[in-house]
Amino acid sequence: MKNNVSRSREVSFKISSIYILSSIFWISITDWTLTKFNTYGVVWISIGKGCLFVIATGFLLYKLIQRNIKDIEGREQQLNSLIENNMDAIIHLDLNGNFISVNDVTGKITGYSEEELTKMSFKDLINKEDLYKVQEHFLEIGKGKSSMVECRCMIKSGHCILVSMKSVPILIEDKMVGIFVIVRDITELKDKEELIRRSEKLSIVGELAAAVAHEIRNPLTSIKGFLQLLQYKDSEDKEKHYYNIMLSEIERINFIVSEFLVLSKPQVTTYQNENITSLLLDVITLLETIANVKNIGVMKEFEPNVILVKCERNQIKQVFINIFKNAIEAVPNNGKIYIEVIQLKKDSVRIRFIDNGPGIPNNLISKLGEPFYTTKENGTGLGLMVSYKIIKDHRGSINIKSEMNKGTTVDIILPVSIGE
Repeated sequence: MKNNVSRSREVSFKISSIYILSSIFWISITDWTLTKFNTYGVVWISIGKGCLFVIATGFLLYKLIQRNIKDIEGREQQLNSLIENNMDAIIHLDLNGNFISVNDVTGKITGYSEEELTKMSFKDLINKEDLYKVQEHFLEIGKGKSSMVECRCMIKSGHCILVSMKSVPILIEDKMVGIFVIVRDITELKDKEELIRRSEKLSIVGELAAAVAHEIRNPLTSIKGFLQLLQYKDSEDKEKHYYNIMLSEIERINFIVSEFLVLSKPQVTTYQNENITSLLLDVITLLETIANVKNIGVMKEFEPNVILVKCERNQIKQVFINIFKNAIEAVPNNGKIYIEVIQLKKDSVRIRFIDNGPGIPNNLISKLGEPFYTTKENGTGLGLMVSYKIIKDHRGSINIKSEMNKGTTVDIILPVSIGE
């Protein structure tokens, strides 16, 4: 940019110098000629030479200025092409943060037209929680420095997006007259980074789970073998009953370890069509006694039609147990839990758990399902993580919404078996 300013000054100096020198030369030569030869009709000749000079210098100035204008127009077209064809939003702001002009990408990102934006201030788009950070960002620009910041913006549709914003001051003769802001929507990029981060954590936990499960299974096998041997040797029915209980509990531990291995690597799983309502009722029957101890009311509303889901019944039961148990632990005494099963269109079913517990802060909901992250005092965070993994393997999704002091809603969406 400094080179362009220097070049413009150089061209202006050349034009002025040529005009002055040519004028002096023309006047001196023509006056000397007229005086030397004492030409008849000197007045008419003076007028003629003046007109000729004006025409010649006017034509010369026109050519020089036209050449400079073409150069300026060429640079302006290059700049406009850079702005209009850029993949990022490019915004021109005045010193008060008001929109002066925007490119087409700005409209695609924000949903606002250029006419709407030029009636707005940049701070109208910034999420209130990030407004102070953005104001600090613009203070740096006011010092004549370029700066970058990530913030959340509210677009016309009402959604919040995450953007990367680079701002540069517009300087004319070392005086700041405005700001160029380059904005890029990085919402999808951040989601992918978060997915990669979670996958890495899951991989680490999976390796740990595989190692722990292997170490637990070895002594379990020995204990089970000796118990079976003692069971056959002992003939008393009373002691046989104890052996049966111990063997049953060992089988239960072994099953839990097998479920734990879901984290480590893909398992050979047999999927069958199961009545999703029937599976849920089994879980409610199992845990409803715990809810009764806390005087928690469990209300049920199920789809009257049989809804079949192709799944591994024990894994889906494990998910229902994790979600229902979390709700019971979150709800205070005399609280309420509402469980709903409803078919969405024809291809999916929603199992919804609603509690009236204390709720979860919005900034923590995104962390749920991460290894070892939990809102419970004695929790491990592995229950929800395993649940997310199981539902994902069943081509479904888990959505959690919460409001402080009002409760939490957990939706499990699963595909329905059609024509099978």
